[in-house]
Amino acid sequence: MSNDLLKKYRKNLDDNLGLVSKRKILTTLSILLLAIQFTGAEFKEANTFIFKIVFTNQNGLSIFLLIAVVYMLIRYYSYAHEFHEELFNLRAERMLKNSNIFRYNHQQEQVTGLLGKAIYLSGEDEPGIKDAKYLTDGLYCRKIVYLKEYSDHDGSELLEETISLNKFNDEWKLKDLIKLHFFEMKYMIESIAKYREELDLLGPYVLSTCALILTFLKLNSADYLQLWDAMTS
Repeated sequence: MSNDLLKKYRKNLDDNLGLVSKRKILTTLSILLLAIQFTGAEFKEANTFIFKIVFTNQNGLSIFLLIAVVYMLIRYYSYAHEFHEELFNLRAERMLKNSNIFRYNHQQEQVTGLLGKAIYLSGEDEPGIKDAKYLTDGLYCRKIVYLKEYSDHDGSELLEETISLNKFNDEWKLKDLIKLHFFEMKYMIESIAKYREELDLLGPYVLSTCALILTFLKLNSADYLQLWDAMTS
């Protein structure tokens, strides 16, 4: 992973005040909701700059926090989604440096490794393939993108060509794509341990999801009716 790209990504992540504020609010609400569900804690009152609020209905408080977490989760994603693709690209860059996954053989002018089964092009005909990029193309859909030169009477230009990894051939099978996803998971786990931006970006999702699941499991039928009334009123 390029240190310059990583530093730039971290700076953009830290400097996005909208994202930082939504992350802080979502994390705080999720922790409060988890505290209520795990420990049975009761919040008696809350001080504001203007007045004091006393909580008399603890089930209602859980429902209120649940709705607030769902709302803030949506708001957080709207700010964070642009960083998800960048984070994936940073991991993909590291992954393609693994010769077991992708290696351009200059002597044979071919791609070897796992992705060599899907990339059946010659570097002599497609020189851009040696600098190919591994990108996401939707949920569980992956693709290889490289630059190809096109010429006409107006001159030449470089355009992106795409190889879908969700299309199979005699060599590239479903099991190879599954193996590739396992490599992705390996690099994600490694990134979580080594690079702070993984947890900075993904941590609020984990907290909020745990809080929502635990709350839904503890709600009874009357609470669900109250929740439905609150959402539809």
